[in-house]
Amino acid sequence: VQYAAVICHQSKEVKYIREACRIGKAAMALLKRFGSSVDIEPKVCLFYYSFVAHHTEPLQLCTENLRKGFEVGISGGVSTIALYNSLFIIKTAIFSGENLQALLMEVDYHLEVMNRFHHTLLLPYLLGYRETISTLIDKGHSTGSQSNTADPPEGVSTSGAVEAHRRKEVMFMNRTLQSFWCGYSQRCHHYGKKAVELQSGGQNNKLIMSFYSAVNSFRGVKNNNGNGSQFSKVKDAFKAAITALKPAAELSPWNFQNKVYLLEAEMFSFEGRDAEARSSYAAAITSSCSSRFVHEQGLACELAGLHYFKIGEAEAALEFLQQAKECYQRWGSQMKVESITQQMGKVVSASITQQSNYFT
Repeated sequence: VQYAAVICHQSKEVKYIREACRIGKAAMALLKRFGSSVDIEPKVCLFYYSFVAHHTEPLQLCTENLRKGFEVGISGGVSTIALYNSLFIIKTAIFSGENLQALLMEVDYHLEVMNRFHHTLLLPYLLGYRETISTLIDKGHSTGSQSNTADPPEGVSTSGAVEAHRRKEVMFMNRTLQSFWCGYSQRCHHYGKKAVELQSGGQNNKLIMSFYSAVNSFRGVKNNNGNGSQFSKVKDAFKAAITALKPAAELSPWNFQNKVYLLEAEMFSFEGRDAEARSSYAAAITSSCSSRFVHEQGLACELAGLHYFKIGEAEAALEFLQQAKECYQRWGSQMKVESITQQMGKVVSASITQQSNYFT
């Protein structure tokens, strides 16, 4: 399993990742058949479900088994490995769109356990994830009660190249997610670029960051006429992301196919290819729903609504925005619910103005 984890974490070649996943899955089958000691199981869960399984298995399954590894480790006295599971539980749960309110309670529980066992080295990472969850809920207005995460807690050493690299990777990822969902386009571009270009970063992180970075690149330039530097930047971001995501979607349609559909929809919308855009938005919404990624289902509905508004179909736009609002409510993001409500108000106002101009 450890060998498979190293290959999946570092390799960009689909054939090597596929083979590593096959080896890892075979190893897990042997573990299930013959059993293992309580000090081995949490470590195996950590390596397989954090670095291997997300290439082929649903993210929700990965989170479920990481939780199992945490519980087995804590009950079996293997607290260090159990708490490493904590970090990947929260990260994978964020990626899979679990309810943010429930996730905030869970991360606070894991922080309590870390403090109880005095594992202060891991606290900055978990606090970083907590900050992201809090931001996604309400920009931290009522949920950001934990310590500031810009610097590690007092007494925590971050010396060493490996540790510094890990902190950068997590920080860039968190900042990309926060700025994307808050609508800070320039900030998202800055951190997303750093996250994707970071040497030796985890491939799964890079895939998801490239997706959000590419979607972000379309913001504010959808009405571009197809010329100039803006068009070129959008094309470049789209090409880089789609080149990485399509092979990933072949290995795991569950985790990545919805992202491919949505990026294609955004490009079709950008290029004015309405029929293809409609079809791809519908496919992205359906795929996200099937994979139970409620946050990305909401995103697909939101972007579909903006597309329909752009082409003058206000009624359809409102329907899609209402669907997005419902998805974001289930996700637990009050921030996004309020954002969609404002967008719906703009669509209604524009529609009323248009009708008034028509009759006058």
